[in-house]
Amino acid sequence: MFWLFIGILLLFALTVFKGAPYVPTHRRQVEVALDLLELQAGDVVVDLGSGDGAVLKAAAKRGLVAYGYEINPILCLVAWLRCWRYRKRVRIVWADLWRVRLPDETKGVFIFAGGPFMLRLAKKLTDESAGLGKPFRVASYGFALPGVTLAKAAEAVNVYQFPQTLSNKSGK
Repeated sequence: MFWLFIGILLLFALTVFKGAPYVPTHRRQVEVALDLLELQAGDVVVDLGSGDGAVLKAAAKRGLVAYGYEINPILCLVAWLRCWRYRKRVRIVWADLWRVRLPDETKGVFIFAGGPFMLRLAKKLTDESAGLGKPFRVASYGFALPGVTLAKAAEAVNVYQFPQTLSNKSGK
């Protein structure tokens, strides 16, 4: 039992080096983010670092198609169980968000990552938006995307419209 506990602890600790540690997103901010993304039923939203699946479940309840990428296999399992009822609209992938490409049909992206990773994320989204050829919005909870023009914000959720050119500003 001790080694199982140590293994689980290590899985959660190692995710800190790839992005943000697992911290549940407050239900209110999930709803605010989905409102600000202005998506319609059937649209595709991607949760980069989907954790326990809270955003995926809320999106599916709205009739959205939700993709979640999560590096922690335990959280993938939790999200899969949590979203079982919506399995036709939710796809949970055990993957490193830095190594995946957004689906071509992406209309919205949700992210709750730590401050040190936001510049790298801004570059990733800028690069990917050029390849998609279609506009999409990004809702970032708690942290700004440096060098990216803010489209709107409410209750600690910042929304950005892509594609856009990443400026040389470092931002916070």
